[in-house]
Amino acid sequence: MGASEATLKAPAPQRYRRVTVIRTKDGDTKGWIRIQEVALGIDQSGGAQAAGIFVAPDQAVPRPWLGFGGSFTEASTETLRRMSPEQRMEVLRACYDQEVGLAYNLGRVHIGSCDFSLGNWTCGDLPEGDAELNGFSLDHYKTSILPTIHDAAKLAGAPLAMLASPWSPPMWMKTKMEFHGDGHLKRECYAAWAYHFVRFVQEMEKLDVPIWAVSVQNEPEAAQIWESCIYTAEEERDFVRDHLGPALEAADLGRVKIIIWDHNRDGMLERAAVAYADDLASKYIWGVGYHWYGDARYETWPECHDVVYEDRKRGGSVQELKARLGFENVRRLAELRPDKHIIFTEGCQELSNRSLDDMLGVWKIGERYGMNIINDMNHGCEGWIDWNLCLDEQGGPNHVGNFCSAPIICDTSRGEILRQPSYWYMGHFSRYIQPGACRAVSSASRDVLEVTSWVNPDGSLAVVVMNQSTEDIEFWLKVQGSGAVCTEAPARSITTYLVDDAEIAEQ
Repeated sequence: MGASEATLKAPAPQRYRRVTVIRTKDGDTKGWIRIQEVALGIDQSGGAQAAGIFVAPDQAVPRPWLGFGGSFTEASTETLRRMSPEQRMEVLRACYDQEVGLAYNLGRVHIGSCDFSLGNWTCGDLPEGDAELNGFSLDHYKTSILPTIHDAAKLAGAPLAMLASPWSPPMWMKTKMEFHGDGHLKRECYAAWAYHFVRFVQEMEKLDVPIWAVSVQNEPEAAQIWESCIYTAEEERDFVRDHLGPALEAADLGRVKIIIWDHNRDGMLERAAVAYADDLASKYIWGVGYHWYGDARYETWPECHDVVYEDRKRGGSVQELKARLGFENVRRLAELRPDKHIIFTEGCQELSNRSLDDMLGVWKIGERYGMNIINDMNHGCEGWIDWNLCLDEQGGPNHVGNFCSAPIICDTSRGEILRQPSYWYMGHFSRYIQPGACRAVSSASRDVLEVTSWVNPDGSLAVVVMNQSTEDIEFWLKVQGSGAVCTEAPARSITTYLVDDAEIAEQ
């Protein structure tokens, strides 16, 4: 993950001089466009009357940022395999190259199949009842998933911090003999399933993919038409306390983090409270993972974007809107257990029975990413993992037809690579906020401006400002102890301000 979690700390504050402005806006040629370099000067904003964004880098929160990443689903990796070798590497560079790409350092992989697989499969379902897992195999990973992870790690320049998550145990371990639906893990199979995690970590590491963390179950309250398994809060607690934690420890894998929940923001606080109240379970739990799905009214994008702004016209406050999306639950959880951790583990743009063609290039989807990332980061999240790295021209493959979009669409029929607005929005965070950065206190005087600010390990300051409105907004960027500069957030734009101690080069 770059620096080890034990050594990451808030960088020392410094005097800032230069501001580099990098922008992406609707209607422009897509990309991270360097607009200008300007010098911080005297604040001439005229006080409270002028719009402003205030940043206090010397008040950085000492909770280091882990990084950004995407998920190596079978759908993503098989899509890449269907592209030419040159195009495949172009997509991987777009995600994991530290200079020209998104500079990802995290990844997620499914244990067994998920909806974004070519079909139902597990690593150890034959023979049925094989508690010793003599039939355990990673053959399903060897065609496309493992080669893709290996190539991504080479581009990143270091092993990726990989999160491994199961969608369903083998059918014989479940109360209902099926991959999908509302079946639970049988109590008598808890030990065998915990051993399955151990074998997965061990066998992946033999194949040069170290596993940083495991989550207990993807979306443990969702009975889906694809792979799923239900856990109550008590079942998840007991499984971690009595089986998964001890099994990893006994196999000398205690360094592997255990993440609970891995579901939506709306239930994360209640789920964590049950597990953390048990000291024996809590000692094994690194933290909570979560997704952005939930409130149906605010889950269907891009229509949701318009609902948000209509509500504001009727007098609804921005804070109320953010609460509906669950960001306050992230903050409350961070305050409940500051010794534990919180990481975003999945989000994607659902097609909701629409064609992918209808969603290509939709700017509001990029804004969905921007709004979620900014508010997650500001409320206590410590890392952010997107769902599929890429998908094909249908929004798949997906063996149950649950098609979605992704930041990169690979049209395998035409051999084209289509970067979506969500890709460019993601880069404003992942390219400029480094692993080990600490969040600086920041605020905006206009509620239509979203802002997050981070002090990087090299001392530079990254300030990301998003304007979802149709109005160009001029404002003063004020850096405490260093000065200010008058700048603009154009309508429907996202801008990164990189602030450092360098002098402006003479023109």
